[in-house]
Amino acid sequence: MLHPQHGYVQPLGVLPEITTVHHALAVSGAGEVYIGGSIGVDNSGAGYGKYAGGPLLQYTPRNDERVRIQIGRRLEVKNLGIPVPGEGVYNLAIDRRTGVVYGTSYPGGQFFSYSIQGNRFTQHGLLAQRRIPGERFENEKAIGRALVIDTEGAIFTSGERGGLFRFSPKSQTLEACGITLPGVPGREAYNRVDAWATSPEGTLYGGTSDGYLFRLDAAGRQAENLGKPLNQYRIRGLAFAAGKLYGVGGDDDEMARLFSYDPARGVYQLLGMVDVNHRPYYAWQAYVIDSVAAGLDGTIYLGQAERKSKLYLYYPS
Repeated sequence: MLHPQHGYVQPLGVLPEITTVHHALAVSGAGEVYIGGSIGVDNSGAGYGKYAGGPLLQYTPRNDERVRIQIGRRLEVKNLGIPVPGEGVYNLAIDRRTGVVYGTSYPGGQFFSYSIQGNRFTQHGLLAQRRIPGERFENEKAIGRALVIDTEGAIFTSGERGGLFRFSPKSQTLEACGITLPGVPGREAYNRVDAWATSPEGTLYGGTSDGYLFRLDAAGRQAENLGKPLNQYRIRGLAFAAGKLYGVGGDDDEMARLFSYDPARGVYQLLGMVDVNHRPYYAWQAYVIDSVAAGLDGTIYLGQAERKSKLYLYYPS
């Protein structure tokens, strides 16, 4: 955790029997932290043959900023069970009004929910039936890497052939919206949602694996293509701050680049590489940013996903 008042990162502990957490972190209105576990993602399904499944864990903060730092200690969490047997948790989102956690499994792409009050998992259907076209060794499905919940409580993500999917909590149905995500023509089958952000007014913005930004209308039936802010694949994270939308893009082997989008003017600003230079003390340059969040004061937090990952802070002027 990072307490902005203190300004330093504090390790809380090691998650038991989990090696990977990918876009699977959600916090309830009561402050409970929900964590989805896996053994690996984007790995063509390798290693899932004898896998029991990734659990959903619940962590209860206990004045963590006052706890003495202990590197490597086992974190006390509650195991809520395995949402989808034999599969890991690929992403999570939470509706704080209804107390329901939503998620997607990997590698099968099963959309599920967890009722906090009822302590119950429910599977609602698959986001993709077939693997992405390609070589025989490629077993991965086009499953959206992120979920978002609109102001009415509907959940959106992507699935088969780069199509947008919507889950209605009222009818408990998962359906294809009939919308194909913006992307490079001919690459629809490979395209997926990498990141979401919600404006202060409640408008949904999404970033695709082809590097396009789009805006979703209130009914979730039309996606407006806002273009490609970077000459790179993948918009890996989005967050609103000070009236602008901030995003970061770049594939795994590319330097991460930051941009902003002004919804009022429809203007992009390229902000450059995620580079911190404080020589002779230290200098870090990010290649893979996989999570972006905005603090209450407008600070943009950029989380790296590499062997030696760091947390970067950007202060919009």
